[in-house]
Formats: sequence, structure tokens, C-alpha cells
Amino acid sequence: MGAVVFVVAAGAATPFLVPVDRYRPLLEQYLTSSTGHQVQIGSLRLELWPRVHVHASDVRLLNPTGFPRGNALEARSVDLGIEPRALLARRLQIRSIAVSGVQVTLLNDPAGRTNYGAPALPHPSPPVTAAAPGAQPLISLAPIGAITITNVTLTVDTLDARHEHTAPVVTLSGLNATVGAVDPSAPDWMGHLSVTATLTHARIVTPLVTMPIVVQSGKIALRDGRSTATFAVTLGTIRASGTAAIVGMNPPSITFAAEIPELDLTTVRRLLSTQPGSSLSGPPGPRRLIARGEVTVNRAVVPPFTVTQIHSHLAIYTDTVRADPYQLSAYGGTVRGSARVDYAAANLPAVATAAVRGVNLADLLRAAAPQNPGVTGTLQANLDVSTAFGADPLAALAGTGTFAVVNGTLPGISMPSQLAQMAKSLQVGVPGGTTAFRSLGGDVRIARERVYSTALRLDANAIRGTAHGSVGFDGTLNYTGTGVVSLTSGGALSPAALLSRIVPGAAGVTTAVVSFSIGGTVSNPKFAATGVPQLTGGQTSGQPQPQVPSLPNIPGLPPALQNLLHGNH
Repeated sequence: MGAVVFVVAAGAATPFLVPVDRYRPLLEQYLTSSTGHQVQIGSLRLELWPRVHVHASDVRLLNPTGFPRGNALEARSVDLGIEPRALLARRLQIRSIAVSGVQVTLLNDPAGRTNYGAPALPHPSPPVTAAAPGAQPLISLAPIGAITITNVTLTVDTLDARHEHTAPVVTLSGLNATVGAVDPSAPDWMGHLSVTATLTHARIVTPLVTMPIVVQSGKIALRDGRSTATFAVTLGTIRASGTAAIVGMNPPSITFAAEIPELDLTTVRRLLSTQPGSSLSGPPGPRRLIARGEVTVNRAVVPPFTVTQIHSHLAIYTDTVRADPYQLSAYGGTVRGSARVDYAAANLPAVATAAVRGVNLADLLRAAAPQNPGVTGTLQANLDVSTAFGADPLAALAGTGTFAVVNGTLPGISMPSQLAQMAKSLQVGVPGGTTAFRSLGGDVRIARERVYSTALRLDANAIRGTAHGSVGFDGTLNYTGTGVVSLTSGGALSPAALLSRIVPGAAGVTTAVVSFSIGGTVSNPKFAATGVPQLTGGQTSGQPQPQVPSLPNIPGLPPALQNLLHGNH
């Protein structure tokens, strides 16, 4: 029994008999010389359970000169697996390392430098060795067979030009990692680290969005200074997956590819932060590229519209996100262009260009107004638009451009019949129905939730005309214009034949010119004549022929469509 008590007492006393804390200044010096950054250790103590190890607490890697005072890295605890026999010989021979509670802070200044890019010490001290020549070193780190790191938080901040204030960019927490075998005695051993980190259940916090991004699954692998990652994340109801690669850290260079199955702009707007730009992008300075990659969205809802197969080359800078170019499919056609969101400014202003080709207008209008009675045609357009995602995007929408709709129909406006009744010359029912047209187009200006046009041109089978006015996002119509209607359709009951019987001097009339207005809504347009029709041709042929104003070209449209729009046929 006495022997047992002696062994237990000796074991309990061992941590006090071996003063490992005396190694603390030497270990600090060794790590400082190895990393080029000042290292501080709060305390060292020897522990025997569950195995013999040295426990280091409050380990810190300080920021280099030229950066604010603080820590580039800090660890709550570091357990050093040691060789007991070496410890009895007053040597600290480290075989394994387990680190917990790690906070890594990466600071970027406006010039693109980081607190990991330059050593804190211009002339690092030489490694610690025994005083006597040829003696074994007091501290040995070679080789280290295993390093585990748990509960890691990585924070990326930016600095102002004077290096006095920081602004958050992104924080990634909940990482766990393992490091392969390390030989600190090898040259540039830090540049050849092999690290694997699991991202599952990690959280990403950034001022750009109002809630954390949760990592459902993912992994980061670091080898020879190059980092690759796979991820599947959620932000509210939005899901995304993809890959990323990080090459270099001074400054960081990131490439990525991401796929999003479904995206709703209303949800995105709720999640985007609307705080002032300085809290999002950090300090002013030269624009720098942070990340570049490709994003695919299989389906996106921009109420009330739906688009598919969005593909974009995305570039993320210190103040903007650029999609250049992007392309998508919508209602049988395509839209291509470029876009930019300025997240360094309040309200997240955005600008975009759009080249619309081959869109089925009937399907597009049916999405906006399900009761659309039958406006048809193929839409082509070129637009420059702007909005603000931090506000109501539709209310803030503005822009200019030109458009053309070809080979379509207008509902419920039988032009010859209406004009005959307006002239009070025909009291018979001329067959009504839709009006087919070859082209309808003109200029576009978007403002105050309406689409305005100053010069619209219609080229239909029996009518040509111009108009100006607007259509609201709510579907309301407000247009006025002038139409030139052909009255020469064949048959005994043609408008021209009926006019020649009723109106004196109307023999040989071929056309009628009338002013009109269109009100109501897209789903229920109301056509009305204004003024007195003017008859041309026949005995009235001395009157000047009505002229339809020319319209600007739509850049990029095929010549045949330009000819249709301008009546060059």
C-alpha cells in the first residue's frame, strides 16, 4: 500500500518538479524566429492525463509592424504532445499538437497588403539552440506527426488608409482541421503545409446580408500554398453549391463556380443589408479584385416574371459586384448583357444592359397580366436600366432603350370599321377582330413605375401610325396618336366603296387619317377616335400625304427587322 501511495504522490508532484514554464520564453523565441511574427504564450504547464503533454494557454501571433496592434492569430489552448524521456533531460521534444479555440484575423489595407504578408521582425532571431557547441537543442519540433485544430473562426477585415479603423468583410466560424506531418526544420515549411478542414455546420457572417449563411456540407484542402474547397450552403431558403480555390494570401486571389437551383428576387431583397456602404466595403482605396468565377441559376423569379438558365461571369471587387457578361432564357427568347451592383454605396444601386432577342410577347404579357386578350408578336429590344436593391427594385427601376415587336396582333381594334364609324359615313357593321401588324416599335423610357415612349410606330396590314404615351407597371394604358388607314380593301362593301356612295366627293378615296387615344389596361384596352378624320386620295388627292416620323435604329437588330420598323419596304 505504501508503494502505491508513493507512486500516486510522485505522479501528482511531477508537474511541479519539472518546471516547464521555464521553456516559455524559449518557445516564444523559437516560434517567432520560425514565423517572422512576434509570438506570445500566456502560460505553460505539464499535464499527465490522458497522456504526458504540455498545455499552453493564450497563444498569440501578433500583427506585424504597420498594422494596428492586435493578434493575427490567437488560440485559447494548445496541447503539445512531448517525449517524456527528453523532458527529464531538460529538453522539450514536441511530437504532436492539438489546438482549440482558434481565432484567425486577416486584415487587408487599401494597397492590398495583409497582416500575414510581411514579417513583424525585419531581422528574425536565429533558432534557439543549446549554449554548448554540438549539444542538442533545448526545443525540438521535428518531426511533428499530427496536428489537430478545432473550433476555428476566420475573420476577414479591411483597414482604412491610416490603418486606424477596421470594417468587417466576412467571418467564417465552426471549422475543424487536421494538418499533415510537419518538419519545422525544413526550409519554407509553412509554405508546404497540408491542411484539411471540414466546413459542415460552419456559419458565414457578412454585412452584405442580414442573416448567417449556413454550410450544410463542405471541405477545404490546403496543399503547397493552394487552397481548394467544395461547399453546399443555405441562406434562408436559398441553396447553393459549388467549388472554390484560393491562390496566394497577399492579397487573396479566389476563383469559384457556384450553382443555385432557384432564386426569388423578393427573398434576395429581404436578405440584403441596406446599411451605409462604409460598413459593407470597408475603407476607400484602389479598387481590387477579391474573387472571380461563374454562377449558374437554373430558375429565377423576378415577380411577376420567371426566367431560366441564368449564367454569368461574376467578379467581386472591394466595392462592386459585376456580372459581365450574363445571359438567360425567358419566354422563348434570350437576354444578354452586363450588370453591376455597387455595395459600397447606400441602397445598393445597380445598373444593367439587356439585349432582348426572340421573346414571345404574348407569354411575357400573360405573366404580367393573366387576362391578356391576345397581344402577340416577337420582341426585340436593347435597354439600359438602373435600380436599387436596398429599396423597392421595381419602384426604383429606370432606364432607356428601343424595341421592336414583329409579326404580331393587337386585340379588339378593327381600325377600318372604327374609322368609318368616326366619319359617320358607315352605319353598317364591318367585320371586326384583331389587327395584324408587321412591326411595332420605338423608343422606351422607364420611370415612376411606367414605360414611356415619345415615338411609337405601327406598320399593320391596313394601317400605319405613330403614337406616344405610356403603359404602367399596373397595366394601365395612356396613349395618343395618329393612324393612316387604308380604305381600298376589295368587295362591294369595302370602306372606300361605301364612302363613295354616302359622302359627296369621296369617290376614289384610298386612305383616312385619324387621331386616336388608347386607354384602359393591357388586358382590356379602350380605343377612341379624337378629332375629324381626313380623307386622302381620289378628289382629295391634292391634300399633302401624311408623313410618319422616322425612328432611331435599334443597334444589333438584323437589317430586315430595321427595315420593318422603319417602313423601308
